[in-house]
Amino acid sequence: MFSLKFFIAVIVATISITIVQWFFVGFLFHKYQALTPSTWRKETSRSYAGSTILNLIFAFMFMLIFSLWKNKYGDVHLPEGMEFGVLCWITFAIPLEIGSAIYVNYSRMFVIGKSLGSLVEYILAGVLAVAIL
Repeated sequence: MFSLKFFIAVIVATISITIVQWFFVGFLFHKYQALTPSTWRKETSRSYAGSTILNLIFAFMFMLIFSLWKNKYGDVHLPEGMEFGVLCWITFAIPLEIGSAIYVNYSRMFVIGKSLGSLVEYILAGVLAVAIL
C-alpha cells in the first residue's frame, strides 16, 4: 500500500499545501489578522515548522484515504479526484473553520480566506492523488 508513488504524492502535496496556505493566509488575507491582534501569537520558525508537520500529516492521511477509496472502487479520474477533495473539504474543513470562528475572535474575512484556502488545498490534494497515485 505504501509505495514510492504514495510517498512522492505525500511530499508533493505537503509542499503544495504549504504554498497554498502561505498564499491565502500569509498573503491574500493576512491583513485581516491585524483586525484582531490579540488573537494571534508571534510567528516564529517553530510555528512554521509545526504548521508544515501538520500539512505532512494531512497529506499522508488524505493520500491514505484516497488510496483506500481507489483500491475499493477502481480507477479515479480528474473530476472524481476534485469531487473527492470537495467532499472531504465540506466534511472536515468547513465544520472546523466555522466552529473555530464561533469561539475565537477571528475576522470574518480571515475565516473566508482560510476556508477558500482549504478548499484549494483539498482540491489540489485530490488532483495530485489522481495524477500520482
